[in-house]
Amino acid sequence: MLLQIKTCFCSLLSVLQHFLYSGLHRLLPSVVSAKPWSRHNRSPPTDFSGITTLYRQFPHDPYAGLAVVGVGLTGVVFKVDEERVVKKAKIYPLENLTESDCFNTQYMNDINRSTLVHEIQIYKRLGYHKGVISCTCFSEYGIELVFAKQGDLERYIKASPEPRCSFKVDWILSLTKTLSYVHSRRVFLDEVALRNILVVEDQLKLADFGQSILLPITADVNTICENDLTARIEILHLGWIIYSIAVWRAHKYYFFDPENLHWPKPQALPETGKLFCGRIIEKCWRGEYASMDALNEDAHFLLQGLGS
Repeated sequence: MLLQIKTCFCSLLSVLQHFLYSGLHRLLPSVVSAKPWSRHNRSPPTDFSGITTLYRQFPHDPYAGLAVVGVGLTGVVFKVDEERVVKKAKIYPLENLTESDCFNTQYMNDINRSTLVHEIQIYKRLGYHKGVISCTCFSEYGIELVFAKQGDLERYIKASPEPRCSFKVDWILSLTKTLSYVHSRRVFLDEVALRNILVVEDQLKLADFGQSILLPITADVNTICENDLTARIEILHLGWIIYSIAVWRAHKYYFFDPENLHWPKPQALPETGKLFCGRIIEKCWRGEYASMDALNEDAHFLLQGLGS
């Protein structure tokens, strides 16, 4: 049994390695962030010289022994105290592995470290914004963040009673404003999903930027296509977030799911005509917004009077 588990694990690592080397990153969307470092170089970048804001140096890992509060594909989140958590790269042990298994495992560890470095670069580009989870400091050991005790938006919707309409409007407008800001900083969030939106004191905060795409600062964010991603696809995903908030049910959608890979057809979409934000959602789903700014302006024009 143990041999079968080990064989399966090693096979998975080999498959992941093959996909990454071949560039089929959309089949494994959660490791897109491995791209900041060359696939021909096994050692990820660890140079933090260009990142000075909030950067701290420690003589050793200050987060050893902390309790785990969350686990992702490339990272693990530990509780620092009642107000802070730290996100660290997920590192698999190398002991008692064959040479081949050790190489594959180290390869994944390097990807995870690279992802952490890339996420720090994203936080530096974004800086402070009300709708982005606050980063208190970062180092080679991890990224300290505000502890989102209310969890992510998906779990919040499932566990909480449906709020009044004005509350939903405030949340929707906060998201359109925040995503408009993110695009203005030439960043594609990439996976606009309920699980990547945290709830902190009843306010929504974007989080988990390891997979996000750092565009050239001079890029036209409304027309650029990077790793097959465009502003319209980001808006399409945001439309599903807005729909989930409006109907107060968690709906999952990802454009690059192998079962999708095409723009959704109108007849396959849910009815939105009776929703207070139905027209906005339809325009997101049909690709009618040319930019996140246009969506934000339209949403504020149509919904401003309905908020609190």
